[in-house]
Amino acid sequence: MERQRSTPYTFPARNPPRENFRPFENHATIILCGDVDMAMASDPIRDLRRITSAFMAMQRKAFTTQGPTADTRALILTELLPASGLSISDIASRIGSDRPWVSQVVEQLRKEGLLERTQDPEDRRRVQVRLTPQGRRLAADLRMALTAEIERLFAGIPAPQRPAAHAFLRLVAEAFDRARAQQT
Repeated sequence: MERQRSTPYTFPARNPPRENFRPFENHATIILCGDVDMAMASDPIRDLRRITSAFMAMQRKAFTTQGPTADTRALILTELLPASGLSISDIASRIGSDRPWVSQVVEQLRKEGLLERTQDPEDRRRVQVRLTPQGRRLAADLRMALTAEIERLFAGIPAPQRPAAHAFLRLVAEAFDRARAQQT
């Protein structure tokens, strides 16, 4: 007897249904496939981990095409690209790393002529880190390689859905920004 394929079923995962239903917020999806019933719960935490892991792999691929630049080095360089200068603490916060490690990597990049350290004009106790012209060129190359990878990813999303995907990513990024601000 041939088993009939069922349609996806959505059920409340953690919270009871609310008046303003938001599917990404409180529901999981179960899909029954072919001969075997497979529970494929769409868990936001798992999905975010998958996205993060895939993005890190994409970033690593983009960065390695530009030469032997380790992830942290590339993150620091690309984070400084739009900035006129950042402190070690600001860089560490933005890339999600600790200050001592960032300080060591910044010092290596400074020795290679990619970064320079200057005193903060508003607070002489603080040091600002800036890209040198050579560092700016490398950071721009890294950013272009990553942008090309992201454009390839978005090309796989149907054109009418791209604005919604971008809006959703912006919401997630803003939520991370708020959470980071609350931690400091």
